[in-house]
Amino acid sequence: MTSNSKIRSAAVPPRKGFTLAEVLVTIAIIAIMAAVLLPALNNQLTKGDTSRISSDLTNLQSGVQAFFSDIRQYPKTTNELVLPIDASSTDINDASFQTSAIAAWKGPYISRDVLSNTGGRAAFDTLFTKTTTSSTDFLTISISPISSDQFANVESALDEGTASSTASTTGQIRYAVSGTTGTLSFLAMPIQ
Repeated sequence: MTSNSKIRSAAVPPRKGFTLAEVLVTIAIIAIMAAVLLPALNNQLTKGDTSRISSDLTNLQSGVQAFFSDIRQYPKTTNELVLPIDASSTDINDASFQTSAIAAWKGPYISRDVLSNTGGRAAFDTLFTKTTTSSTDFLTISISPISSDQFANVESALDEGTASSTASTTGQIRYAVSGTTGTLSFLAMPIQ
């Protein structure tokens, strides 16, 4: 080695690390990618929530129909679709179940997974209610909290897209707002 190369390597130490400009450029690229990808990811998550809510509502509706087919009375709570009914249980009209109805219970009519938190962290009310529309009573399933966007998506999926200014008060899907979220009510089946 010559003395010249020794001087040069001693004067300029090898570089260890990144410059501030390199770090800032990297952060800017990551921020731009996040700004582009996060809305698309959020949209996919919302679609998944809507699908789960719609699926759970139709599963509950099928469970209620199967319960009615066996018992000939409508359930009052979601528990009656999962656990056997007994003499202390009452139907949605507050009538007691007869011994023959108790013996006819062939459940569970739905999976417990349906009753767990559904899409978008919403939860089903354990009590079914009655909603009267055009002098017909409907067994109604309620779920909350539901955002207006979730309501619009579920309403479009289950109520055949009857989106209009009156969609929250007509059709099978109803929506009542309380603050920033609300309660979605699904008119599952007419009570005869």
